[in-house]
Amino acid sequence: MTRFPILLLDYDGTLAETQPAILRSLTEAFGASGIAAPSPEALRQELTRGGTLQTLFQAMVPESDEDDAAAFVRHYRTFYPKADAEETVLFDGVVESLNALKEKGKILAILSNKHAPTVCASLARFGLTSFFAGVIGSEPNFPHKPDPRVMAERVLPLFPQRSRSEFLMVGDTAADLQFARNAGIASCWASYGHGSAPQCEALQPDLRIDAFSGILNIPL
Repeated sequence: MTRFPILLLDYDGTLAETQPAILRSLTEAFGASGIAAPSPEALRQELTRGGTLQTLFQAMVPESDEDDAAAFVRHYRTFYPKADAEETVLFDGVVESLNALKEKGKILAILSNKHAPTVCASLARFGLTSFFAGVIGSEPNFPHKPDPRVMAERVLPLFPQRSRSEFLMVGDTAADLQFARNAGIASCWASYGHGSAPQCEALQPDLRIDAFSGILNIPL
């Protein structure tokens, strides 16, 4: 019997190398907001948390308010599509591995803190949409990882009558692994992604892969 028939896959840093496009768009969005952009190193450090654009901006500009954050997010989303098209690439072996997982009968879904329309557009550009039974991204007024309500309110409604024991969260940051712990599901750390190794290792993921293709070599 298969251990995990349903795989919840993060996108940034798990399926795709999006960090160059993200850093470029963040820098442009800070400039458009009239704020000196933090250094690339500071931005990379904040990205290890795996949060949303709002949480990143408010962490970097603690004196800001909700309106400031909303304006920053609007600027970012104006810049990101061009940067994504020019700089984002899939990690090696992603398409082949997704094909192999589907052939094994796995049900795949995206669970990302990336803006839902943005992740859907990126998936479509790479021809990945058909692999996934659902795409859950960041949307206004909905919880995001690591909030356990994501499981109850956003994931389980897509898969009625499924037990939490049937799910495996595959992601690269502490937000992914903490979400899995909070939600009571198993976790697999994508160690090659954007996360902080000390933070992720401290969360004691159930499984680990050092390349996306490694998912074919672990007990699923």
